[in-house]
Amino acid sequence: MSREVHLLTFGSTRSAGPWRHPQIDNSTAAVRRRLIERAQTAERGTFDALFFPDGLNFGPRETWAYKTTEDFEPLTATAALSSVTEHIGLVVTGSATLAHPYHLARQLLSLDHLSGGRAGWNLVTSFAHAAAANFGGRGVIEHDTRYEIADEAIEVVKKLWDGWGAETIVEDRGRGVFNDVSAIQVADHQGPHFQVAGPIGAARSVQGRPVIFQAGSSPRGRQFAARHAEVIFTGQGTIARAQEFYRQVHAEARRVGRPAPPLITPSLRFIVGAGEDEVRRIEQAAFEYFSPEYQAGWLLEVDVDVVGADLDGPVPSTAFPESTETHQTALAGYRALAKEGNPTVREFLYRTINGWGAQVIGTPEQIADEIEAWFRSHAADGFVLTDSGLPGQLDDFVDQVVPVLRKRGLFRHEYGGTTLRSHLGLSVPERQEASA
Repeated sequence: MSREVHLLTFGSTRSAGPWRHPQIDNSTAAVRRRLIERAQTAERGTFDALFFPDGLNFGPRETWAYKTTEDFEPLTATAALSSVTEHIGLVVTGSATLAHPYHLARQLLSLDHLSGGRAGWNLVTSFAHAAAANFGGRGVIEHDTRYEIADEAIEVVKKLWDGWGAETIVEDRGRGVFNDVSAIQVADHQGPHFQVAGPIGAARSVQGRPVIFQAGSSPRGRQFAARHAEVIFTGQGTIARAQEFYRQVHAEARRVGRPAPPLITPSLRFIVGAGEDEVRRIEQAAFEYFSPEYQAGWLLEVDVDVVGADLDGPVPSTAFPESTETHQTALAGYRALAKEGNPTVREFLYRTINGWGAQVIGTPEQIADEIEAWFRSHAADGFVLTDSGLPGQLDDFVDQVVPVLRKRGLFRHEYGGTTLRSHLGLSVPERQEASA
């Protein structure tokens, strides 16, 4: 099978800035409608999946005044979306350090069954102070320790997912016996961070188990992702940096003995217009409606502090600490971003809407050119797309950019299967046998 571009898009409808646009209805009912419309638009474009980030908090206090409130919990939202879509994958973020693996295993496998095998787990190691404050008083866990916990959490989750095998359910109506208890693999996990008896009482899904996504980019995070992830979500601002990351992940995957490396899908913010004039008009509107105050408050989560700085002055050198235990890659990415072209604080904050990732602004052909360049140069296997938040931009991508990618033989014309694994070209994992 020839290699093809993978396209995902963020499913969240939370808005910080664009909610002020006169065509946007901010009522709860309207947010729900937009959520459904977004899912159905992405499915119409034969995207692989909707990707739902989650921070387990409402953000630093400095952001509260500037953003909308409706931010539906991802597992609940995707369960609802599974009933109004048929093919598109549903990737939800779950914290391996703040959520218990028993809950994660049960909830994610339930979503996988309810969606017909379309679930994915974006495994994160939560770094935000505001999130940590919602889950006890120990604060943010040290960077490498978070990955030690995540290593154990994913081990527990997989044990629970593999409790039932093809031979476990016997459904013997005469004897009244549904399960062959001798064929149940009980987790009975006793580790330094988790003690989980199990089982969760659920058969494997049609795709075996949910697809594992991960966003590790620091040396320790990259090591974790190369070992465990099936898809890596990352932020890479240039082709050169993305190519180097791609090579590093592939080398690490070979080192740990994986038969195939994970797919790599950087974030890509786009603004699309039919012609140059329309592109400039949309870009100007996006700049007009973004909220620099919100962006400044949000960056506090990664220890970048430009709150109160002159928006039209240079980015102060004091904005960046020497080191951090929250998100090392983010700190490095934002520091680099502040040096590119000597932006004002306002320009820097606008650029951070897509984190420290890439963006492309142009006509459908120009956007397709950029996607193709990254894809063919092995800087990416696809992208997680984010738009400006302005009305109609995702529809325009589906209606204008997707046909160009299809014409070039880079993207599917229709779904070839019904599961997220089939969209991504991933095999169904074998059930892991319990250790003797």
